Amino acid sequence: MYPLIVTAAIIEHNGLILLTRRKPDAPYPLLWEFPGGKLEPEEHPEACIVREVREELAMEVAVEGIYDVIYYRYPERAVMVLAYRCTWTGGELQELDVAGHRWVAPAEVPAFDLLPADIPLAARIAREFGNAGSSRL
Repeated sequence: MYPLIVTAAIIEHNGLILLTRRKPDAPYPLLWEFPGGKLEPEEHPEACIVREVREELAMEVAVEGIYDVIYYRYPERAVMVLAYRCTWTGGELQELDVAGHRWVAPAEVPAFDLLPADIPLAARIAREFGNAGSSRL
């Protein structure tokens, strides 16, 4: 079986990274994650990021480029996470399809109870951008 392809938005704003909390009725309930979601058939990953962030948070983002690719095997299925750097360009953040959100300093991202596939990504962000002088992704 092929891995499920999902996207993740690494949205940096004023030196902080956006994390969202999964809804209580979602798989892996109430864990924190980077916004994003499943790639639709024939959808470009960058379009997926824009769509998912709009649907979940009513935010508009510009996709700046790929940041990382992570393969993770959950008990029920493998996923391939395409993580993109993004900039918030418009819209007022609203929790439309999430249970919460937080803007977090890069060094603090790994301290959250994250979705397992996001843990390596959080560690890289903290390692590369956790210093006060290098908070821009």
